[in-house]
Amino acid sequence: MRKMKRIAKQYKIPAILLGVIIVIGVAVMSESHPKTKATWIWDLSKIEGDPSQPVSFLEEEGVNRVYLHIDFETFKPGPYRSFIKEATKADIDVYALGGDPNWALLKNRDSLDRFASIVHDYNNMVGEDEAFKGVHLDIEPYLLSEWKEDSDNVKNQWMMNSVHFIRQVKEKANLAVSGDFPFWIHKEKVPYKDQTLSDWMMEHYDSLTLMAYRNKAEGPNGIQSISEPIVNEARKNGKTVVVGVNIIDTSEGSYTTFHGDAPGAMNEELDVLQNAYKRHDGYEGIAIHDYSHWVDQAK
Repeated sequence: MRKMKRIAKQYKIPAILLGVIIVIGVAVMSESHPKTKATWIWDLSKIEGDPSQPVSFLEEEGVNRVYLHIDFETFKPGPYRSFIKEATKADIDVYALGGDPNWALLKNRDSLDRFASIVHDYNNMVGEDEAFKGVHLDIEPYLLSEWKEDSDNVKNQWMMNSVHFIRQVKEKANLAVSGDFPFWIHKEKVPYKDQTLSDWMMEHYDSLTLMAYRNKAEGPNGIQSISEPIVNEARKNGKTVVVGVNIIDTSEGSYTTFHGDAPGAMNEELDVLQNAYKRHDGYEGIAIHDYSHWVDQAK
């Protein structure tokens, strides 16, 4: 912006014309780049040592949000402070990432509380440029045996724990709270109510990250097809959805991951997705799962 004003002054461009140029430039940029481009970092060894290296990769790839895992057993502030400070310089927001299917159950609320306390205590002891900007949950309770036995009961507990956790985080630090959800969550109903579970989650979380794990943007089983119902639902609710894709080596089928695909294949498909959603208010951006496999495949 400042550079454009200097150019306008140098070449005597009228203020009104300059405004038109700026508006057009912003519009073009907003159409060609997602608002959010995120990734998960589960393997903390990837950020230890010199944090400028991973941050450089993230910056080159246009990432502006990182979900950084916190391990209760090994948590030490040092590596987090160094990485987040370097990420802040690159305008990358870092969210504290925590995940456990058992966090959906009321009997495990103490563990969920502990996660919230670690984030709160950490943020209180560091500078603003070293602090987490949000919290990201990866709970996935449908992986529990209890889900098969009584999914409504698990849903109720999951919802109660979500409300409890979000209230805690908002009261103590007012951080953004987002979470990972399966692409089919709109097919699940809130127990005893005519409301989709995805609609309920949107009412409470600031943003949903949808695990739309496919390696083709288009087609009946493509990324857009399986994500569109919830992206549309988000627009109706005035919320947004980050569409996540996979790049890890998985046994769930080659169609669920970009692992092993030709160089540039993932970016090509994500460009197609971005073009399809570029004017969609319910679409916030994309997320790549995960950083470790992404950087290894890029070598």
